[in-house]
Amino acid sequence: MDDERPTAAGLEDAGLAPARLRGRRAAHGVVLVVAVLFIGSSAWQIVRALFVESHEGALVSPEQRACAVGLRDLASALDRAASLVVASSYEVGTNEAVATFRRGLSPEWNTAESVQRTCATSPGGADAWAALERLRSAEEQLTRRSRADLGPIRRDLTAHLPSDLR
Repeated sequence: MDDERPTAAGLEDAGLAPARLRGRRAAHGVVLVVAVLFIGSSAWQIVRALFVESHEGALVSPEQRACAVGLRDLASALDRAASLVVASSYEVGTNEAVATFRRGLSPEWNTAESVQRTCATSPGGADAWAALERLRSAEEQLTRRSRADLGPIRRDLTAHLPSDLR
């Protein structure tokens, strides 16, 4: 008969069970709230990066925009100069082909130093300028040799430009 009577420890455990259950529920609630906040924050950052920042020019500083516009103009001049070489009757690798390429860079490349100074003051501008210089060097070298795919070098430059200037 002694086994049927609850002990003092048993009574204590029976009284603590509802408190433990409430504590466990509260802890699960806290974890749930933190998880929901984390997921919401992550979703907001993704949506903002995809739809807000990529379509707003206001998020780009004036220095960054001036650098990007200058780089885009210089890259267009590179395309034009390369097209002039291809369209010319000069054989690739001749001094005439290189001279035609260099003439095709004007007038935009006459202001290259000011664009470089602008990019030097812009966040990420030095990297963007370096990408443009790599592209210019590759284009000029290709007037001395056969043409090859400049896609990876061109994509490197484009990656440094704001999406509305690509």
